[in-house]
Amino acid sequence: MKDVKFAITDIETTGGGIKGNKITEICVLVVQNGEVIDEYSSLVNPGTEIPLYIETLTNITDNMVADAPKFAEIAPEIDKITKDCVFVAHNVNFDYNIIKAEFNNLELSFQRKRLCTVRLAKRLIPGLFSYSLGNICTSINIPHVDRHRARGDCEATVTLFQRCLDLDPEYEVFKAFLNQRTAASYLPPNFKNSDFEKLPASTGVYFFKDKDGIPLYIGKAKNIKSRIKSHFQEKSNRKYKLMQATYSIDYELTGSELLALLRESALILKHFPEFNKAQKKVSRPYTLTSYHNQKGIEQFVIHKNKVSPVSWMKFYTREEAIKFLENICTEFDLCPRYCGLQTGVSHCSHYKIVNCSGMCKGEINKEEYNRRVSEAVEYIQQYENSCLLVEKGRTKAEKSFIYLKKGRYAGYGFVENSDDFNGPGQFEDYLVPQTNSSYADRIVNRYLNTKKNITRLNLNTGEEVEERETEEWFG
Repeated sequence: MKDVKFAITDIETTGGGIKGNKITEICVLVVQNGEVIDEYSSLVNPGTEIPLYIETLTNITDNMVADAPKFAEIAPEIDKITKDCVFVAHNVNFDYNIIKAEFNNLELSFQRKRLCTVRLAKRLIPGLFSYSLGNICTSINIPHVDRHRARGDCEATVTLFQRCLDLDPEYEVFKAFLNQRTAASYLPPNFKNSDFEKLPASTGVYFFKDKDGIPLYIGKAKNIKSRIKSHFQEKSNRKYKLMQATYSIDYELTGSELLALLRESALILKHFPEFNKAQKKVSRPYTLTSYHNQKGIEQFVIHKNKVSPVSWMKFYTREEAIKFLENICTEFDLCPRYCGLQTGVSHCSHYKIVNCSGMCKGEINKEEYNRRVSEAVEYIQQYENSCLLVEKGRTKAEKSFIYLKKGRYAGYGFVENSDDFNGPGQFEDYLVPQTNSSYADRIVNRYLNTKKNITRLNLNTGEEVEERETEEWFG
């Protein structure tokens, strides 16, 4: 470790996270064997105005940087002084990613091994109230002049780095951080690598939490560990702010992808996490109904705002409704014209459904046609019956179920694979009741219309029914 060079770096910027942020000042102090052996510092013309709140914080004004070099002019110096060095900074991902972005804008590569003094200090100087640079300097008596200026902050970081070297004489902690091959280099500064390694590669929901344990963001994933790692690697300003505020990550296994979607929706509505985009307002649903026209023919119609005597099914997009009706029309040999799939034509000429029952041409009598419609309605009504949707469990030894009460989401549960329900009510000991919402309605409706291999347990007979195969649906 004595031969290793560390390029301890600090930058000041125009603010606003990582993406689009521009450098206004930079300082690099190269440390080898505990001593500063090289240095570079300069103001930088960002090519844009410095916001007033940043000017107040750093005392760097537009006038000060007007005649300063642009980053393109100093890039060769930054590349040269940091070459063959470990890139070190306090909250290293911030400084590193902004400098890397500046190089990328010049179509130049910037790749350095990284080391974070926040993570070093948390390991070697545990128990401090705060690990911001200013608070650490106050806590352990490090001189810190010219705060929020690149040179002043960089010199304070060098002193902190030297203290950490003194506390790790065998370089065990330094080597451990430098030799990591996990997501540790992307971890939020307040999050432990050991906690990341404990995350499961399983399906469920996860929670980014602040220092008080309050959810900041809730998501779903087929593979929780992999999805969280991808969050760490994202470079958006919003994600950067989330990572800075995250102190812990919790999770809830569901086994079932459907249940993960339903739990995510319910938990977002419960906690309204700061970094979740508000759930899109679900518009008034499309309703599938039927009526007897003046000729006595029963025909289907989709509407959005009208009140109707009967309502067979609801859809949250017109595309879902049309697709479902096309399947019904084909399955029960109906007429596209009388299924609301064609208007303004005397005889069917549907682009997709080539076989028409002939009702539009009078080739079958209305009694036979209405009988087919009745069979279709009976099929549709099964979606509104109370049932259990049987899904994967959290382990191979169990299965999950989603309870639909009269077609609406009402709860979930987990049972052993050997458990069977032979009658109504036997599942209730395992049921976790849930409140339905329009979001849950939409999730379940999409699942019923597009999921492969639905296993539905009829609560009246206790029989499992394997249903049709369609396209994949879970994203």
